[in-house]
Amino acid sequence: MFSIRTDLAEELRTHAMTMRAKEKAGDIDGVLYNERTEDFIKISTIEITNETGEKTLGKPKGRYVTISFPTAANLSYRDFITLCDTVSVELRAFCWDYSHTLVCGIGNRELSADALGVLAAENVLVTHHLKRMDGVPLGMSGFGDVSAFSPGTMANTGAESAELIHSVVDKLRPDAVIAIDALAARDASRLARTIQISDTGIAPGSGIGNRREALNAETLGIPVIAIGVPTVVDTATLLRDALEGRSPNENILRSLSGLFVAPKEIDEIASNMARLIGYALNRTLHGDFPYEEMAMMA
Repeated sequence: MFSIRTDLAEELRTHAMTMRAKEKAGDIDGVLYNERTEDFIKISTIEITNETGEKTLGKPKGRYVTISFPTAANLSYRDFITLCDTVSVELRAFCWDYSHTLVCGIGNRELSADALGVLAAENVLVTHHLKRMDGVPLGMSGFGDVSAFSPGTMANTGAESAELIHSVVDKLRPDAVIAIDALAARDASRLARTIQISDTGIAPGSGIGNRREALNAETLGIPVIAIGVPTVVDTATLLRDALEGRSPNENILRSLSGLFVAPKEIDEIASNMARLIGYALNRTLHGDFPYEEMAMMA
């Protein structure tokens, strides 16, 4: 049977709750959920606490924070800063306790819908090579110890992203990895309007059915925090939604599955979201690093 593809835990929970409502069942065992709204931003948190929750949502145990907002295509300066502050606050709850952090930008820089991770990593201030400045420990200057690396694509390197990241982790010995990647959504209205943060790592390409070796605590031996933004949706999903209430031909859906579409403003969206995530990481990892100074880094 045709299945909807998504990387978003909140969409998986919504789908599971819809199925349970049809069965007149209650909440999902092993899945805790809450949400709040701040200004124009909705923040929801899902905690998967046991194997039942894992099986129901198809996601590993852990914490998933979803930040939803109207659009990333034409953000005002005020909205951009508000979003940066919100993302930074949520990120601090995940990575406040790490001394040296490695930021990994996953994806293909030449493909706008897949360039988010690479572009975001380019907006992060790296300081690992400046561990001591004039004899003063880096931490005393207010800056964190941060490295950044983008492994590229297998087509260009001949190696799995996870293999290359594993090698860098072995060499640099960071306390944690922050992996940034573009995601696939089930609902087209989610595109470029959602940021997901989780402590369960990432499986590059999983949302589009192109699974690679996972990046998580089990494979790397250190905590892996994942940040993602949905930039594509499966064409078969769009057709299924358009035919809501009717039964689409499963063969047609299968033939369209694997064909993905992105918003027409994807270049602007990728640039805006990459800058937003990069700036939020700078605020998280380097204290209250002024936004004006970040803008001068470009």
